[in-house]
Amino acid sequence: MLTIRSRLTDRIPVSFAGLTTTALASKAAPEIQRKLVWQGNRQLPMAELFEVAGDPSDLKWRLEGDFSAVHHVAAELSDGQVHVAGDVGRYAGQTMRGGTLTVEGDAGDWLGAEMLGGRVVVAGDTGNHAGAALPASKVGMRGGQIVVRGSVGDYAAEAMRRGWVTVLGDCGEWAGYRMRAGTLMVFGACGSRPGASMRRGTLALLGAVAELLPTFRYACDYEPQALALMLRALSAQGVDTGQVGTRVALYNGDLLEGGRGELLVTRGE
Repeated sequence: MLTIRSRLTDRIPVSFAGLTTTALASKAAPEIQRKLVWQGNRQLPMAELFEVAGDPSDLKWRLEGDFSAVHHVAAELSDGQVHVAGDVGRYAGQTMRGGTLTVEGDAGDWLGAEMLGGRVVVAGDTGNHAGAALPASKVGMRGGQIVVRGSVGDYAAEAMRRGWVTVLGDCGEWAGYRMRAGTLMVFGACGSRPGASMRRGTLALLGAVAELLPTFRYACDYEPQALALMLRALSAQGVDTGQVGTRVALYNGDLLEGGRGELLVTRGE
């Protein structure tokens, strides 16, 4: 395992862009220490900012200390495991293709932005745009799974095309904005305007829900088999979703975008 310990003493942002488990798998610790990373507008050797030890050949990393100002951790990850024993900065897991990213603390904005595969698990909270499209991009998450055990900010799963995002805590405003497909599940309270401009996909609101947009039309009450299967899959992954009923009200929308999206609102047992 490769262990990277933070020596950072300020909030100047550091970028881990280009540092992946596969890219460093064949390099020894001294060579990794000499690699240049951006801190603000200058490049510095890793050794000036972090302690690096261990063997990266098994594609397993452990990040220790404060990484809340370190961005692009596990960005473009295709294989292996990255474990952050604390907080992590923005763009963690961006455009991931495979592997696993686990964060014991909180994560910044754009967690798993435009990810294509793999799995991200965050024990704490995360910021805005989780699983969403990057600025000026038309398509967000296109595969993989994100599980946030805490709460998320606004625009979760924005422009999502494929994949699965689960939020066990609360969710901010504009959840599922411009969704094209995929699934977003929120077990806590959800902010205003969920599903705005969604074209397709499923937005399951299994906790308290703000007033729905008038562009969603009630269809029926039922117990979707897919919801029961997803709850069972989360339980098999060790995710405690609590006592959640599978009876929901189905709304179709956004009618301004064709009305093919599914908004599921819990009805309880």
